[in-house]
Amino acid sequence: MAARTLAAAREAGLEVTVWFAPGDAGPEMRYWLGEDCNARPQASGSLGRRLGAAARAADSGRPWIALVAECPGIDAAILREAAAIAEDGEMVIGPTADGGCYLIGGMPPLPDVFTGLPWGSDALAETRTRLAHLRVAWRELRPLTIVETMEHARAERLLT
Repeated sequence: MAARTLAAAREAGLEVTVWFAPGDAGPEMRYWLGEDCNARPQASGSLGRRLGAAARAADSGRPWIALVAECPGIDAAILREAAAIAEDGEMVIGPTADGGCYLIGGMPPLPDVFTGLPWGSDALAETRTRLAHLRVAWRELRPLTIVETMEHARAERLLT
């Protein structure tokens, strides 16, 4: 699924940075991803903390999109739509069918909606609440199904 997602990002014309762990896996990541993909070690801690660090490292004035879940439905069209929304100055959320998020993005600098964010089925509702509280405009993409288990992969016809 990583290869499919990277291909979709490249087809969408997006610059890709893969944030990886553990921090000493750089040589393996470059071998796997190739030299044309920027790879950086992740911050430690929760997903919210890691996303916050990545968002703070984003270039100001360029749309920033983070993919936070494995969804086979992520394609170049969805990524282009997310980038266009972010470029318009709004936050963008990709909701999952189970109430989580597969994507979040915006135009840096981004508001801190990541710290202490519960991930999983409560992430979408909490993200909406935080953005509304901060009076930040956002738009949502079409919901996608997340794949976390072999059963999910089989249901999405990724495995036989």
